[in-house]
Amino acid sequence: MEMKCHVCGRSVEVPTWTEEYERLKSENDPAYICNVCQDKIRMDAQNDQR
Repeated sequence: MEMKCHVCGRSVEVPTWTEEYERLKSENDPAYICNVCQDKIRMDAQNDQR
């Protein structure tokens, strides 16, 4: 399944054998955020807590 990241707009292929694929296919309008953006958001949040 090809998904488009809602943060950066990058198209990413989600493998059918992953838990993320199961979650995305079960939602009507899945909000997909790629791993690169997830990591950046996590790092920014950790830096803001300091």
